[in-house]
Amino acid sequence: MQEFTADLKHRMRGVWRDAELVDPNTHNNKLATYHSWFAIPFSKNERMPTNVPRYLHLDLSKHVMHNISRFRLHAHTLTIEAAAWLEDGSCVCDKCPGEEDEHVQNEVHALLFCQDHRVCELRKHFSFLFTPFIEDFSAVQPFMLQQVNNQLVHDFLSQQNNRLFLFLSELMDLFVAGRDQSAADQPNNLAEITPHCNYCNH
Repeated sequence: MQEFTADLKHRMRGVWRDAELVDPNTHNNKLATYHSWFAIPFSKNERMPTNVPRYLHLDLSKHVMHNISRFRLHAHTLTIEAAAWLEDGSCVCDKCPGEEDEHVQNEVHALLFCQDHRVCELRKHFSFLFTPFIEDFSAVQPFMLQQVNNQLVHDFLSQQNNRLFLFLSELMDLFVAGRDQSAADQPNNLAEITPHCNYCNH
C-alpha cells in the first residue's frame, strides 16, 4: 500500500513537472499559469502532506475568499479568459487608456501593468506591497513598463502580508465590474488548456 501511495504521488507530481515546461506568458494554459505564479512548492519529501494556500487559514469574508480563489484559479472575467467564451473575443486589455501597444489582459497585467487610473490608484493605496519587490515602483508611475519574470510574480503573490489578499480582492472587483459572470461561475477544469483568443493566438 505504501508503494502504491508513493507511486500515485509521484504520478500526480508529474502533471506539475510537465507544467514547468510551459510559460504562461506565451501560452494560455491554466495549469501552467497556476504553477508558475500561484502554486506552493512541493516538499522534496514526498511523504510530507501538501500545504494549502495561506489565505484559506485566514478570517476573510466570503466575498474576499471568492475573489482570491477566482483570481488564483483563472476562473474570472479578465479578457484572457473571457475571450474563450465569446465569439470574436479579444484578449486585449479593455481598461488601459488609448495605448498604441495592445496588451493581453491576464493576471500579471492586472497586477502590475494595467494603466487604468482606478487600478493605479489601488496600487498606490497598497504601495507597501510593491516596493519590496519592484525598485522603480512609485506614486508617479504605479505600473510596470518592462516585462517581469515569473519568479518575481510568484514571490510577490507569496509574500507574507495578509493585506495582499484585500488588494487582490479589490483588484478583482475593479476588473469584473459590469461584466457577465455566468461563464466564470461554471466548473473550472484547471488541467484543461483554454481555447485561444483571436488576438493572442494562444
